[in-house]
Formats: sequence, C-alpha cells, structure tokens
Amino acid sequence: MKLQFFILSLVCIWNSVFAQMDSISVEKNSVTFHNWQANSIDASIFVFDKTDRIPIHGNFYKAENDLVFIPQFPLLQTRNYVFVFEQFKKDFSLPRENSELPKVTAIFPSANKLPENLLRMYIQFSQPMKTIGNLENIKLIDENGKEVKGAIFNNVHELWDASQTQLTIIFDPARVKTGLIANETLGRALTPNKTFTLVIDNLEDIYGEKLEKPYMKAFSVFSADTIAPDTTIWKIEIPVIESMKPLKLHFFDTVDKMSLQTRIQIFNAENKLIRGKMQIENQEKTWSFIPEKTWKKGTYFITVNSRLADPSGNNLNGLFDHEIGSLKNDREGEIVRLKFLIK
Repeated sequence: MKLQFFILSLVCIWNSVFAQMDSISVEKNSVTFHNWQANSIDASIFVFDKTDRIPIHGNFYKAENDLVFIPQFPLLQTRNYVFVFEQFKKDFSLPRENSELPKVTAIFPSANKLPENLLRMYIQFSQPMKTIGNLENIKLIDENGKEVKGAIFNNVHELWDASQTQLTIIFDPARVKTGLIANETLGRALTPNKTFTLVIDNLEDIYGEKLEKPYMKAFSVFSADTIAPDTTIWKIEIPVIESMKPLKLHFFDTVDKMSLQTRIQIFNAENKLIRGKMQIENQEKTWSFIPEKTWKKGTYFITVNSRLADPSGNNLNGLFDHEIGSLKNDREGEIVRLKFLIK
C-alpha cells in the first residue's frame, strides 16, 4: 500500500511539473519555455551543461505566457543542456544547422608528390567535427595495402582549429628526425620512390553523423627535403598604383599552409598594417594579397616571421633536422622585412 502511494505521488508530481510548459524553443542567445504556468520565478530554476554539470549563468524573465532564459554567453551546438525546475528535468540543445553529412573538402599539402621527411598535414572538413577519438580512424596505407603502424603521432589532445573544421596531423617527429631512437629502429614512415595513401573514415561531426564516405589521398614520395625556405630567392610581383591588383609572392617550393596564413603581413612606411584578403595558390607555392583599399604610391614592407616553414618543418631559421649550433639565430620568431615600392 505504501509503495503504491509513493508511486502515485511521483506520478502526480511529474504530471504537475510537466504541465508547467508546453514546449521549448532554443536559439543561441535565448531559450523560450512556452506556456509557462508556474506561479513564480525563483532560485529553484536552473540550466546546466548536461555533460559537465556546470551551471549556465543567465537571467530568467516572464514574457506573456512564456518563460525566457537569456544565457550570459551564447549556447554552443557542440553541447547538450538540461533545464531543472524542482523535480522536473528537460534536455535541450541547439537545432542542427546543416542536414548534410560531413565530408573532407581538402588536404594540405595539396601536391601528390611529397618528401619522405613530411612533418605535417592539414585535413579540412565541410562542417565542425568531434575533437576526440579521430586519429585512430586516420591511417597511412603503403602500396601493398598494409597499414604503416605508428606513422601518425597520437597526440593526447588533437590539433583542431577554433572552428573545428581543420585537423592537423603530425608524422611522428621522433621518426622524422635522424639520430633519435625511433628513427634508427623504425625508420621514417614514408619511403622514397614508393606510393602511399592516407585513408580517413568513420570520423563524426558534432552531431554524431559519420563522414559521407571514406576519403583517400594517394601520393608518391621523393627524397628528404633538406633545403630551408629562403626569402632572398622569393619573387615579388608588385601591383599597380591605385589598383586592387594582388601583391604576389612566388616561392620555389611548397610552403606550409598555416605558415602562409599566419606568418606574413604587409605594412606601409608608417608601420601601419595593411588589411586585406589572402589567398594560397599553385600548390602552396604562391601567396596572394588583395588589399581592402587601392594601393597608394609609397614604400611597403612584407614582414615574415622566421617560424614560416615548409611541410617538413624547415623554417627560415634552419632545418627541422638540424645539427646543434647550425641555426641562423638562437631565437625563433625573428622578423624578416622585405621592402618593395609602388610608384
């Protein structure tokens, strides 16, 4: 009898609380609980991150028949939330913005011939992806169809950009750099004059949807790249005055994509940053810059951080696989300035 009374009481509580609202509308900056019928808004109402149980700070207020929650910071599509009112809990999350399945859109370096001492590759996806448990689903396959074990360095924290659409993978540096135990015992993962395939499969986006289909990048391998980038041999294509033609830098070898995006800037003679749009072309051998405003007559400087590197990790300061004392400068990150005139 007592058990039946207890169950009946729970049912009554559930029904009375559930009746406090009809439905929930979720947006980044607000959550609306429709037809809210509780008598008051008090400290018994909460919103939590469902996974971490972290309170989501914000303000509740009544809007006609609805209860509205304004979070202190926008809600994230990557998270699930829970609304708590007394004994009642209700899960909610932002609606999915994209109904298409995720896919790989590009891999850098984009060339199909790569050096045996390749250090980094960048995989770009069509939409935000989960940021854990992906490396085990990215495999390097040799020309005999056999997986090259230990080729890709298994980071504790995967290297994703802020948008969660670009993943950096690193070929185990201990195997790339000579003189280390892993290099001497295992050798480099890539072998000259052979063909390899990078296979990407079963990765999931932030909604749990898997890749539309496996993605494969086949490439052949040539001998190690042991020539560091050198600004003195770059060709500068100078634009015409009062135009918005691009300034172009032409390299004689492929440059690391992220270096091109982050290590080069343009300044005028007054040391004012010239803003504009950057483009990467010709298998990362050409860097183009289109200014927001037309080019004016005067002196300009291309500033290049010495950490600018090629895909093998060689940078302006020296080789990745360098001997002790062979670097040009004891400090990384020095700035190189290239002068050009528009007249």
